[in-house]
Amino acid sequence: MSTPERGPETAPYTAHLLVVCHGLWGTRSHIAYICKSALEHTSNATSPKSRPRSGSIGTQDEDVRLVVLPASLNENTLTYDGIDLCAERVVEEIDLEVKRIAEDGGTVKRFSIVGYSLGGLVARYALGLLESRTPSFFAEVRPVNFTTFASPAIGIPKYDGFWSDALAWLGSRMLSRSGSQLYGTDRFLPSSLIDGNNQPEKPNGTLSRLSFKKEKAEPLLAVMADPQYSFFRALVAFERVEIYANSVNDRTVPYPTGAIEAHDPFSLARARAKKAAAARGDDPDVEPDIALGGLEIKLDSTGLLIESYRKIDPPPALEKSTATPRRRFKLSLPLLLRPTTYPFSRPLSLLIIVLLPVALPLSIIFLIGRFLIAGHSSQRRIRQLRVGLGGGRTGMLERVGVRLREVAETVQPDNPEHAGSLGNGGLGEDEGGSPGKEEREPVRRHPSFAAFANYGGTETPPLARAVSPNPEDFDPEVTGEEGTPFQTDPILSPAQVTMIKNLNSIPQLRKHLAYMPLVRNSHGSIVARDLSYAAHRDGTKVVDAWAKEFVL
Repeated sequence: MSTPERGPETAPYTAHLLVVCHGLWGTRSHIAYICKSALEHTSNATSPKSRPRSGSIGTQDEDVRLVVLPASLNENTLTYDGIDLCAERVVEEIDLEVKRIAEDGGTVKRFSIVGYSLGGLVARYALGLLESRTPSFFAEVRPVNFTTFASPAIGIPKYDGFWSDALAWLGSRMLSRSGSQLYGTDRFLPSSLIDGNNQPEKPNGTLSRLSFKKEKAEPLLAVMADPQYSFFRALVAFERVEIYANSVNDRTVPYPTGAIEAHDPFSLARARAKKAAAARGDDPDVEPDIALGGLEIKLDSTGLLIESYRKIDPPPALEKSTATPRRRFKLSLPLLLRPTTYPFSRPLSLLIIVLLPVALPLSIIFLIGRFLIAGHSSQRRIRQLRVGLGGGRTGMLERVGVRLREVAETVQPDNPEHAGSLGNGGLGEDEGGSPGKEEREPVRRHPSFAAFANYGGTETPPLARAVSPNPEDFDPEVTGEEGTPFQTDPILSPAQVTMIKNLNSIPQLRKHLAYMPLVRNSHGSIVARDLSYAAHRDGTKVVDAWAKEFVL
């Protein structure tokens, strides 16, 4: 999908290449509205223009045409193959599109990338591949807009409870390589490859293998958020880094990972609001006002994006009547037996409920079988892809600039600080918990970062930084039924905490929070994934708001 027409008669032009990546099990149709909205809004003569940088090619006044590339080589279960291998396919598509544009008389001088859900992580890995080329892809191409929609920046966080543990165990195994990377159980950068580049020998014998402990290794997402590697260096070079996340009702990518936050004030306020609504006898199927939970939200002109929010005192509880209340019997149905659970008309929802005794077990058997077959096929593809790329694990790492000799030189007895950091996800920190000076310097030496210095990174709106109030301000120990605390915040690993700190340190980072309290699952709504659903059609306002600010 592109704006210029093919043909030898086309006059030379400057192309701004926009790549759009879909999510897990995704297809091009899932990101169709993103592509459509970008083309429509950038055709306006008043659309924002990218600012020229030192060393960049072209001027702000030159004729720039937007070329949109919806990535298509990772559709459906091909997304099981891992963030890294999916990114390799995206870069392959980028190279082909750059070549096609050149044959059409254009030159790609500006580059933007958008990722929805898993596609946001694929986009970040693709940046590492492009940055690590010699010369870098960005040596002559200006990185302009980087955007993610509902993307799990720190992976899928765990919560306290059986179901969270069960889903983490299943997801990390049944979603093949992508599952292990999303749940942080992968071993992207083993410590043995850094320290001397020697693999530990696996012992022989069954008992010996059972007692053998695997070496420490950094998961992929921790490496991608580390300032010393190419992923972070390329990301921080973009003029705009925009994060769109759902504040509520995202059953796939919850707020903390979508918005890169450690605390979730929205889930806490909703839990408190539901408790207050239940105490006064409100219908449990009706979404309570979040103000009952002590949170005031102000929306912008779209009616979907949060302009600001603040802690407030919840309304006083209703005074109990002195008269003896008339007792009414209320039947509380399980979630699966409520018609409001399903995003369909009431008659169709009732039909689904009637068929549940037969449909539910059959659906579970079908899904497990499908996951197993797709996982097996994915493992076969992964082996073929890695053989085709060549170089084994070392080759994969070097393609993103992780040159083991250079990394190993920093892990020496005379550098105990860096060596000690390997046990904590390999992300070097100073005493304050933020990336140390040595880790920040490679970012500041990047040519695009130096030119970015005056782009207004300090003049960002209130939601540009870590936006959640201090957890202590919200009293997270508030109790629910029988004194049980609300478990609204995720259980973060040390590596995830460091990812949050590093990613929130990007100076031009801006966060936009969508608020859709009446949508059963807002994950697809935020990008208008399927316009045949009424709940997804509201998401067009979110995407249009992004497209209006897209810098050409």
